[in-house]
Amino acid sequence: MGILAKLFGKHKPKYETLGNTEPVCPYCAKPLDKMPGRKTKCPFCANYMYVRTRPADKKRVVVTEQDAAKINEQWMVEHGTVEGPPMVEAIKYAQERGAQIAAKYELTPSSANRLAQIVSDGVKNKRGIDGLARDIRKEFPDMTTERARLIAHNETAEALSHASLERSNSMRINGKEWICGPEGAISPVCDICRANANEGKIPIGQAFSSGVMSPPQHEGCRCALAPAMLPEKE
Repeated sequence: MGILAKLFGKHKPKYETLGNTEPVCPYCAKPLDKMPGRKTKCPFCANYMYVRTRPADKKRVVVTEQDAAKINEQWMVEHGTVEGPPMVEAIKYAQERGAQIAAKYELTPSSANRLAQIVSDGVKNKRGIDGLARDIRKEFPDMTTERARLIAHNETAEALSHASLERSNSMRINGKEWICGPEGAISPVCDICRANANEGKIPIGQAFSSGVMSPPQHEGCRCALAPAMLPEKE
């Protein structure tokens, strides 16, 4: 069994192969002078080309806007945001966030620890945002549905991003990139997140331009973190 199968479980999803690994416009198929480093307009057809790293083989590809959105969804599957095996790192991280949760949501230490355990169990059992929100409201009946869902989303995103960084480090992946959430989502993609995404691949130990190491940037942030390989320094 390969290292990815060991890390992500036996039933690793099969992803559609998208994008061009060579510097070729994904719209008009005309060759480019070089591989784009970030979102840029094709000099021939004037369509915006996007650059992503595919989760299936970690190759950098140039894609259409539609395929960029598909790769974003593939990364959400890869990190367990939509579907996929639970991550030991995410479960442990969520369980140990009692102090941060207490400060963030103005809860007592005992309530915060209870909430941290609910989030950890939700990640472990792959409850999803809606299921986790219901679990939170069951334990905290005075909390509104909207608030419970926001906490479920925020804390799941925190745990999964942390797990992504930990796993990348353990696999000696030296880079990362910010993947913006879907356009038209609620909350919408903000300018700060777009700026982080426009940086392209950066060293894994480096903060993004906004000062954070990984998503979420803000409450309701739907961005994700993708591993990337940078050229080895000679």
